[in-house]
Amino acid sequence: MSGYVPAARYCVRQLTLTDFRCYGHLRLNLAGGPVVLGGPNGAGKTNILEALSLLVPGRGLRRARLSEIGRQIAGAATDEAVASVAVPWGVAARVETPDGAADLGTGFTVATDGGSERRAVRIDGEHERNQAVLARHMSVHWLTPQMDRLFQDGASARRRFLDRLVFGWDPAHAGRVSSYEQAMRQRLKLLRGDRPADPAWLRAQEETMAARGIAVAAARADVVARLAGVAAENWGPFPGAAIAIDGEVDAWLFDSPALEAEDRFRARLSEDRD
Repeated sequence: MSGYVPAARYCVRQLTLTDFRCYGHLRLNLAGGPVVLGGPNGAGKTNILEALSLLVPGRGLRRARLSEIGRQIAGAATDEAVASVAVPWGVAARVETPDGAADLGTGFTVATDGGSERRAVRIDGEHERNQAVLARHMSVHWLTPQMDRLFQDGASARRRFLDRLVFGWDPAHAGRVSSYEQAMRQRLKLLRGDRPADPAWLRAQEETMAARGIAVAAARADVVARLAGVAAENWGPFPGAAIAIDGEVDAWLFDSPALEAEDRFRARLSEDRD
C-alpha cells in the first residue's frame, strides 16, 4: 500500500437530534473513534445514520421528504391525521476537521404560507442561504442494502453516488448539480406545457443546463481520474480495478475543449425539444 496516504482527521464529537424520526431528544457525546451501533430491529440505529447523512448536501440515505422525517407521536391522532401533519425537526453536530471544530445544524420548519419544503442550515450559529455550504466542512458517504445493485441498475443512482464523492473534493459541485437539475426541471415543464414554450425562456434554461452540465461532468471526470489511479494499484491480494465514466457528454469533454463540449451539449438540447 505504498501509494496510500492517510486521510486528514475528521470526526463527529457530539450529535444532537430533536424530534427526529423516533427520537424526541437524543444527544450522543463521542470520543472521535469508530462507532458501532447495536440494538434490536426498530431501535433507531438507522435513524442515527440518516441524521448524519443530512449533515451534507442532499436528501440523506433514505431520500425522504423533509416533512416525513419529523417524529410522529403515537396516539396523538388517527393514523391518517398523524401521517398528514409535518413536524419540525433538527440535527446538530460538533465536528472536528483539519481546519478546526465547527458546529453544524440542519432542520425543517413547517411553512405556514404553503410554500415549498426547504431545510434550514446553520454553521457556527449563523444562518446559511443553502445547504451546499455543508460540503465545506465534511463529507459523508454510505452504502445501504438498497444500493446492492448500484452497478447493475440505472445510471441515475450511480451519478448521485459519484456526486457525493465529488462533494468531498469540490464543495461547489453541490451548487452546480442543483442549478443543473433546476434548469432541467424548468425546461421539461416548458416542453410539457399546454402552450408552446417561450423560445427565449427555453434557450435560457438550455444555456444553464449546458454550462452547468459540462462543469458537473468535468468535476466528475476529475474525481474518477483520481480514484482510477488509486484503484489500479495492486494492494496485496486485492486486484486492481479500472474505473471510468461512459457517457455521450463525458466523451465530448474528453475529446474536445470544455467550451466546444458546451456548444455541442447546447445544440443537442435544442435538437431534442420535440
